[in-house]
Amino acid sequence: MLSPTQSQSRQLLKQCGILVGTSIGLFIILCIPAYLFVGMQAIEGLAYANILCLVPGLFIFLIAGFLYRDAEPVAVMAISTLVRLMIVGIGTMVILKLRADFGLPEFLIWLLICYFASLLVETLLIIR
Repeated sequence: MLSPTQSQSRQLLKQCGILVGTSIGLFIILCIPAYLFVGMQAIEGLAYANILCLVPGLFIFLIAGFLYRDAEPVAVMAISTLVRLMIVGIGTMVILKLRADFGLPEFLIWLLICYFASLLVETLLIIR
């Protein structure tokens, strides 16, 4: 029989694995329309957007798994939303500052799609 900490660690790894897997799957699926409609620059923007949205989810799962084991899902979701907005917002400003040629079709539309998809997966994993 697994101890509670081993069980929680396995659950944490499972959640992180599901989030990473769906993020990779979303990237693969969105590569086709990104390349067809905009070109290689959109695939680069899609990669940045995907990484920007994956990092806060992994960060939240690690925090929730190690620090807030007995926290209510609503509290975790509130913290998750705040952390996600801060990381993605700051990351977006940095990317747009470094890559001034990125605009709506090259980066921002993919950021919105990845943001809401990763938020959906993260929410489903937290409330289960």
